[in-house]
Amino acid sequence: MSIKNIKRVSIYCLAIFVVSTSSLAGQHLSLKDAVKIGIEENLYLETQEQEIVISKLNTTNGAAGMLPTVTAEGNVNYSISNSRQVFLDGRENAINGGSAFNTGASVRLDWTIFDGMAMFVRRDRLFNEFELASLALKKEAQALSADISVTYQNLVLQSSLIKILDENADYLSELVELSKAKLEIGSGTKLDVLQAQTDLNELINARELAKMEFEMSTAQLNMDLNRDASTTFDVDTSFVMPDELLNYDGWVAKTLNSNFDLKTSQKTYEIAKKDIELAEAASLPTISVNSGLDFGYLNSTTGFLTSNQSVGPFIGLTARYNIFDGNRVKRELQIAELRAKISEISIDRVSLETKNELFILYQKYQYYVAQAKLEKENLDLAAENFKLANALFENGGITQYELRQVRIQRLAIQRRLVQAEYQMSIAYIGLMELSGESWL
Repeated sequence: MSIKNIKRVSIYCLAIFVVSTSSLAGQHLSLKDAVKIGIEENLYLETQEQEIVISKLNTTNGAAGMLPTVTAEGNVNYSISNSRQVFLDGRENAINGGSAFNTGASVRLDWTIFDGMAMFVRRDRLFNEFELASLALKKEAQALSADISVTYQNLVLQSSLIKILDENADYLSELVELSKAKLEIGSGTKLDVLQAQTDLNELINARELAKMEFEMSTAQLNMDLNRDASTTFDVDTSFVMPDELLNYDGWVAKTLNSNFDLKTSQKTYEIAKKDIELAEAASLPTISVNSGLDFGYLNSTTGFLTSNQSVGPFIGLTARYNIFDGNRVKRELQIAELRAKISEISIDRVSLETKNELFILYQKYQYYVAQAKLEKENLDLAAENFKLANALFENGGITQYELRQVRIQRLAIQRRLVQAEYQMSIAYIGLMELSGESWL
């Protein structure tokens, strides 16, 4: 049987296998859907969302101390007592079972109208804390998206490798049968059979290893999506690739403007500066307005008055100034200034680390872009070379060993190409994550 006839039979059998197992294949899961599910099902992100709600509730004027407080009070008292009274002129008065009843009520408003502008600083600080919580959520969501995307790209890689190894294993299966047939009729050698079988076994082993890696990555992705690890699905056939890539200076500008770690450091520095202003405000006087309405009523069978009733408004102004408090305000100001200095240094540190990481990722990306381009050219040449070598082999123009060298070369190029595309995709995702941009 010729290698062409064997190929037709193999294709026919493969078609039957695909049809019979297609109903067992998992549902297709795109990268966008995977990221969407992962974010929706992540419990930590739900916790972060609640933290944002709390931070948002704290951004009101009331939380900053800018609004007055209004309180209402009331009291009722009743007493029974025995009393003996002696007056200056010598008269005496004894009362047994005397009673007294008094009640009162008041509505009071207290409003701090000046506190060294601390209320305005406090309001700005609360808004900064809200923005910091929002940044933390966005950063966590993007980190989760990147983890899911990297795992997904590994699935695409293993799927591509399995496909390549399947195609080569099918060809080698045909070659093994052909070598055995030639050996039987005396036109081949045992060496050709053994070599072809060894190559086939090696490919089968590599394919099984890729399948195991695919299954492990599938389980990992399912866990990231908060699903059963055994859930099966199909993945995309291509890696994440950019339409066009910025130059290095463009990446630096975008990253310094949008990187979440850098934004977080900057926001932390702004909060630290607000703490300095709050500490300075504590050294200034505080002025409060208080006003309200009082009502009181007294009824007594003892004493000089049998009853008394009063009602009326009141208003007042209170000023407080801290003269000495054990240097507490001074100490808090020094601590706030030191923390602001630490936050400022942190910005420089994060900025340098981010730029260095960006440089490394950009160099990796550039390298793998160049490698993928070169391997694509090599693959075109290798495919043409293999086609020619296969034709020569079928016509007896070259030996099986010479065909093997061409086949091995093509397989190596195929594997290097998908590896380069995978690494290029991973570097691209890293660049986008670092710059705070979406790659989906």
